[in-house]
Amino acid sequence: MPSAEFPPDVAGLLGRLRDRLAAREDVVGVYVYGSLVTGDYSPAASDIDVVVLVRRDPDKAVTRELARLHAALAGTGGPAGQLHCLYVAAGAACDPERLCTYWFGDRMTQWQMKLLTQAELASAGVALHGPWPPPGLRPVPVAGLQAAVHAEITGYWHRMSRKRRPWLQDSWVDHGLVVLPRAEALLTTGDLITKSEAISRLAGFGVPDWLIRQIRRRRDGQPVTAGQTRRLSRALLTRRIMQDSIARLSRLDPSASR
Repeated sequence: MPSAEFPPDVAGLLGRLRDRLAAREDVVGVYVYGSLVTGDYSPAASDIDVVVLVRRDPDKAVTRELARLHAALAGTGGPAGQLHCLYVAAGAACDPERLCTYWFGDRMTQWQMKLLTQAELASAGVALHGPWPPPGLRPVPVAGLQAAVHAEITGYWHRMSRKRRPWLQDSWVDHGLVVLPRAEALLTTGDLITKSEAISRLAGFGVPDWLIRQIRRRRDGQPVTAGQTRRLSRALLTRRIMQDSIARLSRLDPSASR
């Protein structure tokens, strides 16, 4: 494991995770992707993204074993609350619709091995245990990735932009606005850009300097305070930016050029 590339506390957590999973006969490989690998990791804001390839989908008994493993791991210290660990059957690693067992910070749930996850893992992943490239994982065509991003913008994010309450929350403001430049980069050039790069492009979406500074400060772990009136006006502004930008991005239909 390239521990020198990771913060010491994260390297320790991943080392303990690797050792416990590598001892299991059903585990094919353990892989890290995302901000930790691209150099964009923020202790205050980033997740620790891990994909575990297994020989078969965990049944209920195995899922309980894995939940106990993660609970015990959390008790050893380190940033365990940031750990998101997706257990994917190697034979179905390319199926973005298949629900997989997912440790999400402090509980076991289900999630998908989405095309964006596949692309990030294939383009900038690290093997903590097991072979590289990950068995069963194929390169994601740019056209397929663009179609998936366009569908998410016109579907999920379009619906969210119509809601009011989420935009009162810092996490939704930061996450939603950062999605916009990342989606634009994928739809126009096929590039996977980091969140830091996305933040540097927010002005092009009409995000004012004061709000960009707030997003950067929260990502750096610095406190940002706002009263109720300021939070309400920020929510209205963010919602308008989201709606206007989604309408613009929706017109970047990748299928229209094929």
